[in-house]
Amino acid sequence: MKCQNCGVNYLDEDRECPICGARAGARGRVGELEKKAAAWRERQLEDDPDYRRAKPSAQRARPTVRKARPSAKPMRDRKTTVSRGKLTLIAVVVVVLLNLLPGILSVVGDIADHYAGVVDSFVSDAGWDTYDAEPDWDDYDDDTVYYTPGATYAYDPDDYTYIYVRLHDLIGDYASGTLDDGSTLKLWIDEYDDYTLAIEDETGTYDENGYTWCVYNYPEEELYDDAYPPEQYDSLTLCLTMDEHHYDGAQYERYDDRIEQGSDLWLVVYVDRTTGQLTLRDADVIGIFGDGAMVTLDGVQQG
Repeated sequence: MKCQNCGVNYLDEDRECPICGARAGARGRVGELEKKAAAWRERQLEDDPDYRRAKPSAQRARPTVRKARPSAKPMRDRKTTVSRGKLTLIAVVVVVLLNLLPGILSVVGDIADHYAGVVDSFVSDAGWDTYDAEPDWDDYDDDTVYYTPGATYAYDPDDYTYIYVRLHDLIGDYASGTLDDGSTLKLWIDEYDDYTLAIEDETGTYDENGYTWCVYNYPEEELYDDAYPPEQYDSLTLCLTMDEHHYDGAQYERYDDRIEQGSDLWLVVYVDRTTGQLTLRDADVIGIFGDGAMVTLDGVQQG
């Protein structure tokens, strides 16, 4: 095996490089990849914020209506006479109102517009605007390149281009595989590339969930196993960032390193350029795959 940190060849069964001490599969650019993964996830979260759209139900105040009291005085049978003075007063009031009416309507309109703006601002700040929760991948930078199985990409170390991988398009909703010790690995991927990983060993089931980030490895970077040459396989770096985990079995030592080493699990994915079959490699050899470091996925199901 070739150390991806210092380039020295050493035995495949060694878990660490005898020269620099790097764990098998460790890469010198992991720190840079972690920064890229974090930036990628932030961009995904910007496209899918957790808005709460539930509006509080406001109850309208019911006006209090008084019942009219019957007049204590009996109505007069004779007709009421209106004096000329009252008619003149009514005419004056009508003329004044007609002159003031345009100004009154203008003031009322301004007040209504002001309060309408206040209400719109309040509703927008409360997060009640209509929002499409499904991210539009086409809204990303025009120069962003996405991986297509079997395609060839030019390598330029002076102008490095990351080839991003939409894992759901590659794996589908679900894939499974059998490990060397007979355990079963199951992997679910949703449309946002969030994942659930389950490993069913002979004593119980280990499962974890979180989100993924995946990028293409150029053949010039030598992140290829001898059994998976770039002439036949594409190599991808896959990071599983764990949010939660659970295990109800007895083989705790198998998953100790996975839990203790932090939230990120780095894998290499080999994609057969002819058949599209996927093989996962435990890049840091933490033992989550049991006795072997490889597992070939089958039962891929596209949603």
